[in-house]
Amino acid sequence: MIFRRYYTFKSKLNADDLKKKLLGQHLKVHELDFEIFDKGEDIKVIPHAEADDHVYTLPITRLRIKPEGAGSVVKMLSKPRRIDIGGPYLLMGFVTFAAIAGVLLYLFGEGAYNTTAYILVGIAAFIFALLWMRMEQGYFDYIRKIKKWVSEHV
Repeated sequence: MIFRRYYTFKSKLNADDLKKKLLGQHLKVHELDFEIFDKGEDIKVIPHAEADDHVYTLPITRLRIKPEGAGSVVKMLSKPRRIDIGGPYLLMGFVTFAAIAGVLLYLFGEGAYNTTAYILVGIAAFIFALLWMRMEQGYFDYIRKIKKWVSEHV
């Protein structure tokens, strides 16, 4: 959905060598340790945030390696942890309903509720901007750094 990110990388290494190279490694992003381990067909990059209280939304990244010719293709999917996504989804729901209410008041209020409609849409836009800025500094920054690490090691 809105918080998922997909990337594709090509590697000259075959799938087995690439898995052996990646498995068991750790990477640090913002003083937070991410572990890379095997999970069935996929490789998962999972954060270790048990002792961290100030971290709110963290990604879980899945790497799917498929052989292609002499090399391989790595498909990367990053999505928020289930425990973390409740807050952003709740805010997105509020923003959506406030924007819809503002538009409906403007269209069907016959001019009597235009100020209220502008205020609702303004509040929705302001909260969305704050949410997105916060996600860019945290969650999406983790994804960018994991993507950079994967592209360097693939």
